[in-house]
Amino acid sequence: MKKTVVAAALGECVHVAGVMNFLRLAETAGWNTIFLGPAVSISDVLTAAKNNKADLVGVSYRLTPETAERLLGDFAEAADDLYSTGTRFAFAGTPPVAQKAHQLGFFERIFDGSEKTEEVLAYLKG
Repeated sequence: MKKTVVAAALGECVHVAGVMNFLRLAETAGWNTIFLGPAVSISDVLTAAKNNKADLVGVSYRLTPETAERLLGDFAEAADDLYSTGTRFAFAGTPPVAQKAHQLGFFERIFDGSEKTEEVLAYLKG
């Protein structure tokens, strides 16, 4: 059975090119993919993850690091029940935002845009 990944640009972020690229690579690696779109609320991401029994939730944010820090903290807190039942979480953003995501210690993998395609595929293939 194929694994499922749900992904979106979180909060007020409308930058989705990276999300779309990630999902395209996930399809190549054999995943079912669900794209939620730009500027998706925390609750909508988590509802979609639950409803689709997502194995992996990917979120992206490319705006200010200060706003990201608050938003990602809220996301991690709201996602705790999914996290505790084994759902995996990945994040992608600009290097300064990725640094804030690292500080949370919540995401199993953080991408800052410097990764080669092969690295992303290796992560998705396990």
